Amino acid sequence: AGTIAYTGVLADYRRYLTPAPFYTLAGRILHYGRYGGNADDPRLPPLFIGYPQLVRGYDIGSFDAVECAGAAASCPAFDRLLGSRMLVASAEFRFPLLRPLGVRQGMYGPIPVEVAFFADAGTAWTASETPTFFGGGRKPVASVGVTLRANLFGFGVGQMDFARPLQRPGKGWVMGFSLTPGF
Repeated sequence: AGTIAYTGVLADYRRYLTPAPFYTLAGRILHYGRYGGNADDPRLPPLFIGYPQLVRGYDIGSFDAVECAGAAASCPAFDRLLGSRMLVASAEFRFPLLRPLGVRQGMYGPIPVEVAFFADAGTAWTASETPTFFGGGRKPVASVGVTLRANLFGFGVGQMDFARPLQRPGKGWVMGFSLTPGF
């Protein structure tokens, strides 16, 4: 028996601009944090910013032992993606796959696939270990790449990402697949 007391704060700002028909610039800033006395309680699962809907290229399954070399019981490259608070920013330039090739049959043409060039950045932190922009030591991570999204016959949206994580030296392009729509 016991209690955990904290307050969850969510702020999500999105903006979409259409500079030309069928071309979209999309931007998002997302903050979620647990604040209060028990916000960092070990009984609560940590927040993780490496999911494909947050910062692409840092998925759990993409890390290997080489990136954790020299660490005894932890993996600093992975641990910096965990915390009780997070801030994520994303930008995308989206368009239908065949549109630039002159296909005019409907919005997407015969293949309903959307392409997006993206840039993601984010940081996760705790009350005791703050990010660099608050004077702490937690450095943000970022990635760039391209994503392909397709409507899977009305059952969901499949997303294939090709991301280049910028804070993972020695790691090249990372491919990921998810069933989550873009922001």
